[in-house]
Amino acid sequence: MKYSILEKETFTVSGLQIKLSTSQRKNFKIITQHWQNFNNELKINKIKFKRNWLKYGITKKINGEYFYLIAIPYENDIIGFEKEEIKGGTFICFEHTGKMDLIKSSIFDIYKNVIPKCNFEVEINRTMMHYEQYDHRFLWNNSNSIVEIYLPIKSIK
Repeated sequence: MKYSILEKETFTVSGLQIKLSTSQRKNFKIITQHWQNFNNELKINKIKFKRNWLKYGITKKINGEYFYLIAIPYENDIIGFEKEEIKGGTFICFEHTGKMDLIKSSIFDIYKNVIPKCNFEVEINRTMMHYEQYDHRFLWNNSNSIVEIYLPIKSIK
């Protein structure tokens, strides 16, 4: 899997968070439903997107439990949404190309195959595990769909 290492600035997002289970199969269903709820909340709040839109799917680990925050760049407070700062730093960026139901395979590959063989060190005691960045290249179940997956790294070995 191709990747690039880059520096990212700190940015702020506004979104909705949900607790995940320990089952990848269940989490895929939980996250899919959460995206539907999130997009519905955007419609209810009359949030419109410009041409260069961005959405994020942020996986976090807090006290041994996993959470998934779906968010957009923060501009204004949105009723019911939480505001969160995503700390900048050095990130490794992977590109998932393909249908959405295959993204869990890409994430599995990143953690189980790519990271152990690469020359960078992942911060073990981090809250944000990784985040997915969705933009105009995201085409849901199209085989040409692209989602960027960012993983914070501690150092390059």
